[in-house]
Amino acid sequence: MERAKIEKLNYSLRKAFRLNRTLQMKCYQSSGDLRLLRVIAHHSDGGLTPSQLAEKLEIALPTVSRKLSVLEKQELIQRQTSPDDRRKTFVYPTEKGHQLLHEDYQRFIAAFSSVSENLGEEKTERLYSLLEQFSDCVEQELQKEAGDDA
Repeated sequence: MERAKIEKLNYSLRKAFRLNRTLQMKCYQSSGDLRLLRVIAHHSDGGLTPSQLAEKLEIALPTVSRKLSVLEKQELIQRQTSPDDRRKTFVYPTEKGHQLLHEDYQRFIAAFSSVSENLGEEKTERLYSLLEQFSDCVEQELQKEAGDDA
């Protein structure tokens, strides 16, 4: 493929990614604290320790601790000490935290539905298919390069 077309494709992908991220941020009203809440809610069946959260989000433990304090003051999370090991604390979302995440998600679904309706069902399906194919090709290229490095 010629260079101009490659640059045009790269520009369009970056623009789409940036606009998608902007739409998500608008819908999710989120600070990084709510990103943390989403991870906690996703793992709420067994709870997570602050160390596990830091690892999953790839951020420093002191940062996680500060963010957890903010969420706790807002009554979006609760901490529970492990009955087996009193040194361990697990974090869970509160009902208020679940409700906030649900409201954010509903805004996101409404906004994305509107975008999809404007694009039309056929184009949306075609875009999805093309993006999946593109992702597969990129993954293959990365795997091939990883094999070359070995």
